[in-house]
Amino acid sequence: MSKYILLLLISFIWGSQFFFVTLVTHDVGAVTLSLLKAIIGAICLSFISLFLTREKNSTDFKLYVGIAFFEVVLPFILIAQGQKYVSSSIASMLIAIVPIITLILFVIFFKKKVSQFQFFSIFLGFLGMVILSWPTQATSGSGTVFGNVLLLLAAISFAMSLILMEKLDGGSPVIHMRNVLWIASIILLPLGFIFERPLHLDIDGLQIASIVILGIFHAGIVYMLYNLLIKKEGALFASFSNYIVPVVGVLMGYFILNESLVLQHIVGIFIILCALLLSNKKAFKSD
Repeated sequence: MSKYILLLLISFIWGSQFFFVTLVTHDVGAVTLSLLKAIIGAICLSFISLFLTREKNSTDFKLYVGIAFFEVVLPFILIAQGQKYVSSSIASMLIAIVPIITLILFVIFFKKKVSQFQFFSIFLGFLGMVILSWPTQATSGSGTVFGNVLLLLAAISFAMSLILMEKLDGGSPVIHMRNVLWIASIILLPLGFIFERPLHLDIDGLQIASIVILGIFHAGIVYMLYNLLIKKEGALFASFSNYIVPVVGVLMGYFILNESLVLQHIVGIFIILCALLLSNKKAFKSD
């Protein structure tokens, strides 16, 4: 599968989750929803793993715990709290700096030498994100410093998980992410009972279906594809999904919900696509 097709598929799945989250967010707590997604996703990947040939897996259990914490548990809580103080457009832009943070972490802590094309593509993509979100951003407040800090920490957490995922051995992405989601479920389970009431949900059939879809596709399947992309192309290229997700949201809003598509949207999407093409160059030079 082409890396670009895989990247767009991941971005489409993540970009479409907001529709399903909207259907349940008022009746299901943030921690409970995250817990249900993790459990359903883990069950989905466990079922798929039954049809795979067994491979030797030498991955350190602590690596799985780290990915579960930085990819699933911590950022979800930070985003849920941060969006109480920050507008959605500002939130999406703060989360979109994941590629930049990943780049910085690679250079400072892992002493990687970044090519000029990769460096330029990362910052060009962020420029496109700023332009893409500008119409909404201009009509809403920037929120509190506290909310901005929480979302910035969430972006750092995502970047950390990307780097950790790149360290996974050559085993199956299905097995890797199955293990991550089960560990995340174990971590989230007590949090759900401490802060919310996961056994006392008043939801209808449509909401149940939405939660199941979120668990299967937006946790299980998408994390499997995400790990596959990281394995094939590296963490930095996979981080570009943070730029593509808002593009998917804007285009879905235009074609499905008849929302307006203004000049800033078109320019922003064009710049992001140009940045994505530039990223085709080799990410790092050998030391």
